[in-house]
Amino acid sequence: MIQTQPKTISMALVITLSSIYAVSPFAIDSYLPAIPIIAEEMHVDISMLSVTVSLYIFGLAIGQLIGGPLSDRHGRLPIMILGLGIFAFASMLLTTSSHISMLWIWRILQSIGGGIAIVGVPATIRDNAEGKEAAKLFALVSLIMMIAPSIAPTIGNFILSLHNWHGVFYFMTASSCFAILMAIKFVPHQSSKRKKELAITIERRKGIRFIDVFKHKHGIGYMIAQGFAFAVMMTFVTNSAMIYMGVFEVSSDVFSMLFAANIAGLIVINRLNTFLLNRFEPATLLRCFLTMQVFGAVLLVISSLLETKILAFTVVAFVITISANGGIMANSNACFLKHFAKDAGTASAVLGAFQCTMGAAISAFAAFISMGYLQPVVIIMLISSATALTAAIHSNKQAQIAEATDEVN
Repeated sequence: MIQTQPKTISMALVITLSSIYAVSPFAIDSYLPAIPIIAEEMHVDISMLSVTVSLYIFGLAIGQLIGGPLSDRHGRLPIMILGLGIFAFASMLLTTSSHISMLWIWRILQSIGGGIAIVGVPATIRDNAEGKEAAKLFALVSLIMMIAPSIAPTIGNFILSLHNWHGVFYFMTASSCFAILMAIKFVPHQSSKRKKELAITIERRKGIRFIDVFKHKHGIGYMIAQGFAFAVMMTFVTNSAMIYMGVFEVSSDVFSMLFAANIAGLIVINRLNTFLLNRFEPATLLRCFLTMQVFGAVLLVISSLLETKILAFTVVAFVITISANGGIMANSNACFLKHFAKDAGTASAVLGAFQCTMGAAISAFAAFISMGYLQPVVIIMLISSATALTAAIHSNKQAQIAEATDEVN
């Protein structure tokens, strides 16, 4: 077995990894203000543009499945650069789109590039840290990443005030090129010795297969927990406008403030999680924050059953439910990747693809069956959060049994 010394992760590297990880959420949200304009210019219904969000998440899953094994074989840095390069190239091609079909094609290519790039981020953290330290780094990267989707629509609006919709994609191109420069500067380069060791390792063994990740009895629960907890958040994002502006009939300005309350909650819980990691293990905190999410979802179901809907009660319940993800994602990442030291890239790919798939499928299903009502949405959120908590408890027990067995041996 090859022993490697963990490297110290500098703040510059954390910012670089956060920038790469934020590429995709920024790409999703920054062009949302331009959707009506693009739809009008291409003479299509706005729904034909809205579907690009689902297409992007689908491509993101494919990109991660491609990039994960490649990063295990060839190193994190070159694959990150490859993904960002594809993303930048596709972003430029998007500016040439004059028909909806071409926009779809380049959007999928853009998302595949984004997926190839971001899968190396958790793998790089796993290469250099584990346990509490890894969870803290995941939390910090997640915190910076949370800022991207919250400010992206504002930046998109600002660009539209200065330029046409093409300017949004020019900005994406420039951002990804800047991320490439940061990656070259700050992401650790593999030494010649390490490359030789990696080549020898690859010759001696076959890399882990995607199916092997699903078969890992200690890690599968954490993957399920992350996927379904993420689905809870995506279900809210997808249906929030319908709930607040449709069911409660609030204005768009009030809706923006209510939505922002959830982002603020995510940031607060993210910082609280980092503080608590000084005293508690990631697995313990994961269970606690998942319990918090289930509690919030129960409150949401209660609010949906009330004959007279109370906006304040529903808002508080949503904030509790969604904010919990500020602690869930970092800890589930750390707990899951702890079991995949040599194949962190492949494992990250499966985790990311599963997360995207669950988020897209469950949120779309909730939107499809909601028919403008609150209750179906919150019931699906409760089922998803309960599934996540059950899966995490199962994996925690498996890990405890394994540790006890190791101590006896």
